Amino acid sequence: MPDAPATEGRRERKKRETRARILRVAQEEFTRRGFESTTVETIAERADISKPTLFNYFPSKLSLLQALLPAVDERFATAIEATGKGAVSTDERLQNFFNYVASMIDITPQLTRSLLLQSLQVYQGEERQATAADPRRFPATRGALLALIDAGILRGEIRTDRSPEQLAEYLTGIYVHQLMMWLINPRYPLKTELTAAAGFLASALRPS
Repeated sequence: MPDAPATEGRRERKKRETRARILRVAQEEFTRRGFESTTVETIAERADISKPTLFNYFPSKLSLLQALLPAVDERFATAIEATGKGAVSTDERLQNFFNYVASMIDITPQLTRSLLLQSLQVYQGEERQATAADPRRFPATRGALLALIDAGILRGEIRTDRSPEQLAEYLTGIYVHQLMMWLINPRYPLKTELTAAAGFLASALRPS
């Protein structure tokens, strides 16, 4: 959560803390039970508030899930940025990030599944209008991928016959495809396929 404003009053602080507590409980419940099996009543009880109070902060269970997306975006962006520490090649950075994705899904499969389904809904008419001014639901992750590509270009490890934006789209497309395969089939060997995808991308991104 962001730091509290210096001029924040007691009322504002309590509202901020209550909102953070609701989101923390919602994330724990979605992780443990999955989105469909989690009830608003359970979240309100665990957050020590009434159901009407919860609805003052979030009008629906779906809005709770949507509110978790920015934190996930920042977490993945941070993971990409962390791969740049030390004298590691672009190939190693891609592999490390894809390994991170696989490990996070192993830890929180239920929450990941719910978030993936929700991120897909942004492209559907009413849901898109209601929940997203920007159809790219993960701008921080996209920015971190662009920074990875720019760094690789400076090191002479990434081709320059395509723009960084195009290369980021290609990279994202392969990465998202693997996640969709897992979403369709939970027994899909995601870690193995992500490792293979990282190796392919490393080769495809190299200068001719």
